Amino acid sequence: MDVFEILKIMNKPIKLLLAAIVVVSLLGITGCEDHQERYDTPPWLGGSSIETLKEKGNYNTFLELMEKANYTVPVSKQLFTLFVPNDEAFATYFKSVGKNSVADLTKDEAVQLFTLHVLPNPRSRFQLVYEYAWSEFQGPDQAQKMGEYASLFHRKPTPSTSTPYSEVVKYNTSTGQKPGTELLIYTGTKNIPLYTEEFFGDFGGDQNGSDYLFMYPGSTWKKDYTPNLKAMNWHNAQVIPNPEIPDELEVRTASGFIYYLDRVVAPMPSIEEYMRANLNKYGLYYDILQRFATYGNTKIDEQSRVLYRKSYSTELFDLAHERGPSAGNEGVIPPQNMWTAFLPPNDVLQNYLNNTVLKYYDSLDSVPKVTLQYILQTQLSARMVVMSALEKGYFNAFGDAMNIPKSDIASGYMCSNGVVYESKKVLEPNVFTCVPGLLFIDKNYSTLLYALNATNMLTSLSNPDSHVTLFASTNEALEKYGIRYNATNAIIEFRSPADGKWNPMSNTDLIYFAQDQIYKGRLSDFSGEGGYVEMYSGNYIHYTNNTVATGENQFKGNIAGVTEVIENEINGFLVKINNPVESRFVMGQYLVSDPDVSEFSTLLIKANLLDLRFRDPVTKEVIPNLKFLASAKYWTGFIPTNEAIKKAREQGIIPYKFPTTPAGKDSMNNFIMYHFVKNDVVFDDGKLSGNLTTNRTYKNADGKTVNATVKVSNIPENLSLYDVSEQVVFLDHAKANILVRKGVCHKLDTVLKYYK
Repeated sequence: MDVFEILKIMNKPIKLLLAAIVVVSLLGITGCEDHQERYDTPPWLGGSSIETLKEKGNYNTFLELMEKANYTVPVSKQLFTLFVPNDEAFATYFKSVGKNSVADLTKDEAVQLFTLHVLPNPRSRFQLVYEYAWSEFQGPDQAQKMGEYASLFHRKPTPSTSTPYSEVVKYNTSTGQKPGTELLIYTGTKNIPLYTEEFFGDFGGDQNGSDYLFMYPGSTWKKDYTPNLKAMNWHNAQVIPNPEIPDELEVRTASGFIYYLDRVVAPMPSIEEYMRANLNKYGLYYDILQRFATYGNTKIDEQSRVLYRKSYSTELFDLAHERGPSAGNEGVIPPQNMWTAFLPPNDVLQNYLNNTVLKYYDSLDSVPKVTLQYILQTQLSARMVVMSALEKGYFNAFGDAMNIPKSDIASGYMCSNGVVYESKKVLEPNVFTCVPGLLFIDKNYSTLLYALNATNMLTSLSNPDSHVTLFASTNEALEKYGIRYNATNAIIEFRSPADGKWNPMSNTDLIYFAQDQIYKGRLSDFSGEGGYVEMYSGNYIHYTNNTVATGENQFKGNIAGVTEVIENEINGFLVKINNPVESRFVMGQYLVSDPDVSEFSTLLIKANLLDLRFRDPVTKEVIPNLKFLASAKYWTGFIPTNEAIKKAREQGIIPYKFPTTPAGKDSMNNFIMYHFVKNDVVFDDGKLSGNLTTNRTYKNADGKTVNATVKVSNIPENLSLYDVSEQVVFLDHAKANILVRKGVCHKLDTVLKYYK
C-alpha cells in the first residue's frame, strides 16, 4: 500500500493526514526521479481551504464574509473546519433579511454570521459526530470501551453571540432592578446542533428525518445522498456530498476540512430571543415569565457600556442561557441537552387563564407566583423532545407523565438552546389536576398553598397512584390561628403567643403544620362516631360528627368543622374546614395544664424528666418539655390522676416524700416510666391490643437491658391494662383519648405496678 492509498482511508485524524503529507514531501525531495509522478499531490486533497474555495469559484461571498469578519488570516494560518454555503445560498439569505451583500453588514453582524460557519480545529465527520469528554472518547463501539454518550454530545460551541440589545425591565427583580429600568443585554456564545443519523439512533428518534424536519420546516434531509452516505445537518442546513467523492461529506484540504451547505445558517435566537421577537404569538407567556427575570453578571464593553446577562430565577428553567441544561461547567464538558418549550399562543393561554385563576383573582399581578411558576414550567422540558418520542410517552419538568398527541402540536422551530413547539392547549401539571388543584387558583387558600410549596409537600399530594386527603383552611382562618404569608418577604410567618409578634415560621414547625393537614389515604365520611387516623406528620386526628380535631384543637376548643368535601377523581379528597388542624400541643403542656394530674406532673419534675423552663427560640413561648420523648416517634401516656397517686401512697406503692432512700429516685423513675408506652399510640377504639413496650427498662436474667411490657385488652370504649403484678386497671372512656403531639394520653384512676 503506497502513501496515497494510506491517505485515502476514511476518517483519519488530520494530524495523521498532515504527517503523511510531510512524508510525501520528503520522498519528493530524496526519492529517485522515476517515482516523482507516482507521488503527485492527490486531486482530492487540494490546497488550503481558502485556495480550494477560490478554485471552486462559487464561494466568493463566503470568502468576503470571512475577510470582513477578520478571519482570513487565522483560517489561512491555522487548522479549521468550515461549513460553507455557496453564492446562491447567500443571495437567498440576504434577500430574506433585506440586504444586498456582505457590504451591507456591520462588522459585528459579519462576525456573528461567519462564526456560525466555523469550528476551530479540523474535524472529520467521525470526529464531529463523536466527542472526547471526561477523559475518554464518546465513540460508537462499547466493545472497545468507548464512552457511554456516543453521539449525544451533538452541540458544538462557537464564538458567535447575539448582538447586545436593549430591554426595559417590566417587573421588580430579585437583583434589585425596578420596572422601567432600561438595560443593555448580552448573551452567551451559541452552540450549533449537529444532527446525524447516528444522533437520532442514539437519542431514540427517527433516523429517516421526520423528527428533524418537524423541528426545521423547510430544510432538507439526505437530499441527493448516495445509499452509502449517512445524513448530516449543521443546524438548519444540510451538508452536501463532496463533489469530488460523492460517497463522502467531508472535503479534506491541506488546512482542515470543508463541509458544503445547502443554505446559510442565519443568526440563531435563543428561546428567550425567539419569544421576544414573536410577542404577537407568545407575548402572554413571555409576560408571565418576566416576573421571574433576573439581571446580573455585568461587564463593560469596548464602548464602556454596562451590559447585563439576563437569566431566570431557579424556580424555572433558564431559557435565556445559551448553554441549555447540559451537565458540567460552561466550556468544560461538551453541551448535550436542549430545552423543549411547548408554548401556547396568546389566545390559547388567555382562554385557559380566564377559566382558572382569573375566576378568583382580579389580575395576574395578584396570582401567587407558585401558581405562575407551575403554569410556566409545565410547558418546558430539560431534554429535547422529538415528535416520535411523544408516542412513547413524555414526562414534564415535574416528572408527571403526560399524554401529548401529535395533533396538539401545530409547528416546530429550533432555537439555539432548544426547540419551540406551538401547542394548541395549555399543559397542566398533576398538582393542578389532583387533590391540591383548587389551592392554585382560589385566592382564599393561597397561604396553605405557599406552606405546602415551601415544605415540598405538593409532590406528595399530586401522585396519581397515591391516595391522599388534604384538609384546607382559608387564609382568614389561618391568620386567626397565627399563620400568614408575607408577600413582601415571600415567607410564611407565625404569630408568637408569647408577645403577639409575627416572625418567620421555623422550618420544623412549618413542616409539621403542612404535614398535619395531609392524610395518606381516602377519608370522606366525617359523620357519626368517626375515629382516629394518623396524619402525614405522625400526629393523630379525631374525626366525628363532621368535625376534625387534634391536640391543640381540643385544648383550645378550636374544633375544625368540615364545610365541604370535594372528591378528586384521580387521587383523593380535598376537605374544606373552618379551622386548621392544630397540633402545637405537646405531652408536657397537657401534664401541667390538667390539674387532675398535677401530682404525677410533680413527680416528673422532681425526677428531672419534665422541664418547665424550655423556651422556643423563635416564638419565645415557654413550653414544658418531657425530656425522654425524643427517643421515639410515638407515645401513649397512661397518666394517674391525683386520686390514683393518693391511693398508691396510702398502699405504699410510691413514697410520700422524694426520695426516701438512696434507691428511691430509681424506684420513682421505674414507676414513672412504666406509665409510658413507647412506639405505639393506643386509643380505646378496639384496634390495638397485646403486650406493648413501656419506657421502663431493667436487666433480665441474662444481664441484658430490656423494656418492661404491659398487656392491653382493647374493646371499643372499654380498654383494660394488665400490669406486671397481674393487676387489671380499667380505663374510663370519659378520661381517654387526650391527643398530644406524637401520641395520646389517658387518665387512670389506678396506678400501674411495675413489680410483682
